[in-house]
Amino acid sequence: MSDDRNRDGMDELRDLGGEGGEEYGDTGGQSGGDGSGKATGRKRRVIVGALIAIFAAGMVFAGWNVIGAAMANNRRAHAAALADCRSARTDYIRTYTSYTPAMSKAATLLKETKSITDSDARDRLRQQVDSLRGSGVEELAAKECSAKQSRGELSDLADSYGRSRTVMVNGLTTVQYDSQTLQQMIDGMNAQDMRKQLSKLISRGELALERSKGKADESKRSTLETELASAKHTLDTASSDDVTALNGEFARLRGAVDDIIASMPLDCHFTQCVALTFDDGPNKTNTPKVLDVLKNAGVPATFFLQGQFVNGSNVGLVRRMTGEGHDVGSISWRHTQMHGMPAEQLRKWFDDTDAVISKASGKDVTLFRPPDGAWGDALRAQARDSGQAIILWGVDSGDWGKLGADAITKRVVDGAYSGSIVSLHDGNAATAKALPKIIKGLKDKGYTLVTVNTLLAGDIQPGDVAYGLNDVQRDAE
Repeated sequence: MSDDRNRDGMDELRDLGGEGGEEYGDTGGQSGGDGSGKATGRKRRVIVGALIAIFAAGMVFAGWNVIGAAMANNRRAHAAALADCRSARTDYIRTYTSYTPAMSKAATLLKETKSITDSDARDRLRQQVDSLRGSGVEELAAKECSAKQSRGELSDLADSYGRSRTVMVNGLTTVQYDSQTLQQMIDGMNAQDMRKQLSKLISRGELALERSKGKADESKRSTLETELASAKHTLDTASSDDVTALNGEFARLRGAVDDIIASMPLDCHFTQCVALTFDDGPNKTNTPKVLDVLKNAGVPATFFLQGQFVNGSNVGLVRRMTGEGHDVGSISWRHTQMHGMPAEQLRKWFDDTDAVISKASGKDVTLFRPPDGAWGDALRAQARDSGQAIILWGVDSGDWGKLGADAITKRVVDGAYSGSIVSLHDGNAATAKALPKIIKGLKDKGYTLVTVNTLLAGDIQPGDVAYGLNDVQRDAE
């Protein structure tokens, strides 16, 4: 096909040359014949071809220049879009860097102030946080401006960065203001709470100072006195919202109190104590089992004995009780309510029971538990005359009934509290079976198991009626 076009072109040139040849042929003929005319025609055809070629090359060159210019313009426009996108992202990230901690703080404040239901600031903050979370501004943080993206995509992303930044800037104004308002509320609440805590610690420190007489180094007691005076002064003079000053006093006073308590013998006013007590023994069969469990666990207890059972081999059980660190008290001669007895009978029962227990234990009887916990003024007076405090209980194990070991365990472990006295019976086989789990359960809850005398040390006198630590009815006599 290309050859045909070339031929057609040559024919056209030939035609042109032929017409010219006739004209010049005459002249040529006049001057020199047909040879020179043909040569001239060929020259003209060459010239025309060259002109056509030059024209075509010019057109091609011009086309390439146009295309190149367009491509260059596109590259420049894409580069500009990429730069704009990255600039918009930089501004967005700069704002997002402030946005993130502000939102985190706001969320924390909202959580800490759940109990505040009538605060406009809190309501505004919650609404603003919800609005910002739902606006999608946070999603853009994971996106990037890439050279692989089209100019349109880059432009859209830049616009999104700009809009999101505006949303964050406007939202943060409200968030930061309301967060500050809520923080001030919390600081005020913290200050009030700190004042209460410091006041409680002062009371604890005063008690520790009193109970440490003769039990702790005097230099430590002097330090405690100084810190108590300083704490009281700060509590009286510090501004209502000065948390820093209150915290400082609290830390120093707590250190002085803890130092005193650590240097004293065990004191149940400062330790979570529970006293296990056993009534109506000794029992030849079950009391040894109870004593074995207590010994293996390293736990002391208190036994309230019936005088009628303190004889024969049971005398050895009483001696074992005292020898292994247990307290021994009286529950009278036998398990019979005594509050209605005549005075003479009361005195005889006390005297007879105390005599056999003292002989067996080698110690005076200072603790008395009335059968069934029934007492009155006359019985109280006799207890006082006998030099004994009346010891009742705050936790009833229920083992006097038909409960199994698991039920007994649950009642004791669930019912126990710091300073409580627990009533059990060492003659009950289910009690002996339950005792290891009772001890473990109470220790797991952080209780220290002690005797009644340790629990109530310094807090009871003859004639007093005690249900537990800090639950003592003083004898008015």
